[in-house]
This record gives sequence, structure tokens and C-alpha cells, in this order.
Amino acid sequence: MTSFSAAPLNAGPRANLLPAAQFPLTLEFKFSLFTELRVTDAGGQLVAVVKEKTFSIRDEVKVFSDESRTRQLYGMRAQGLMAGALDWRAKRLIRRADGSDVGALQAQGMRTLWAASYELLDAPGHVRFTIRDDQPWLGIVEGVIGAVPFIGDLIAMGFDYLINPTYTVTDAGGEPVLRVRKRRSLFSRRFVVEALRPVQPQEEELLTLGLVQLVLRERERG
Repeated sequence: MTSFSAAPLNAGPRANLLPAAQFPLTLEFKFSLFTELRVTDAGGQLVAVVKEKTFSIRDEVKVFSDESRTRQLYGMRAQGLMAGALDWRAKRLIRRADGSDVGALQAQGMRTLWAASYELLDAPGHVRFTIRDDQPWLGIVEGVIGAVPFIGDLIAMGFDYLINPTYTVTDAGGEPVLRVRKRRSLFSRRFVVEALRPVQPQEEELLTLGLVQLVLRERERG
């Protein structure tokens, strides 16, 4: 597996608050009643700890630098009062703790109900990256199976364990940048992010936080 190191931090007018990380990254959900996520790099360094607010209609998320969650780095939430519940074209804003904008993850309407289809926007709102499900047919099959009462739920559980989706992140020029793979696990959900080309320092913050939002949205699929 190819590893790429991020260059020294230099994100322009606003510094990246995340530590310089070496790909691949691992995003793993804690086995817990609450939604908590750890992000680590190829060397095992902690990159971030993510906590999603329970029962939030705006899908509010906080990103911390440490396990004890004493230093918040970023906040995320869906734009609009009911955007978290009505998810068809929700835009999830990403901001630093000082209130400055990083960007947003924009869901692509009805298409996102069956297969992951997102745009990753920078702070001014320009599309910097797109994220697509590499096997959109998996979502359709899973939806059909899950529609069968009781037996469908049991089959879907086995389906979730045996078949896991992958997602490709592509830049504005059409070049693949990252690939996200969901790893097989019985008791937790784990995603691995592999670099397909060197990630530039000015891209790392937006990509990492955008993929945190992706796995929070897609953790139940496959």
C-alpha cells in the first residue's frame, strides 16, 4: 500500500488545525451507545476525535484534538433547521472553532438516497472535489433486501458484514485523489482512506473533515 505524507502545514491565510498526517488514514467508530469516531494516520498518530450530538435534527458534530475532548478544533452542522432529517440535498457546513469557514459537504439530492453522491465545497462555495460510490448497485440491492420485514433485516446484517462499499474522491480536474474503503467488522465500523496521489497541504483540512462527514452519513450502508 502506498503511503503519502502531507507536506509541512501551509494552508494560506488560515492554518490547518489538524496535525500533519501520513496516509492511509483510519476512521473508526467506537463501540458505544453514542456516535464517536477516532481518526488516526498510518503511524498510529491521533489526528482527531469526533463526537456527533445525539438526537440532533441538524446533525451537529464537534471535532476535538484529544481523547478527553478538552480542545475543540471544528464544528459541523447541516444548513437549515430540518436539514439533518430531510437529507436529500443537505449541505453540511464545516467551520473552525473561531467561526471561520473551511467548506461544506453537499449531498446530491435524490441520488444520495441510493448511492453516495456528494460535492466537497471550499469556503467560498466552489466545488473542489466530488465523492462517488464505486458500486452504486450495492445500495439498491441493500434497499430491496431491507424492505422485506424481519427476514430482510437478518439478511441485510449479513450483507453489511460480507460486502463493503468503496468511494472515490476526485478533484475538479477529474483526477482521483483518495479512495475510501469500509473494512469488515462485527462490532464496529472502520473506514480506511488511501491516497491515490500526493495530497497538497491546502487540500488536507477540507478533505479530512469532508470524509469525516462522509463516513458519518454512510456508516449504515454496506
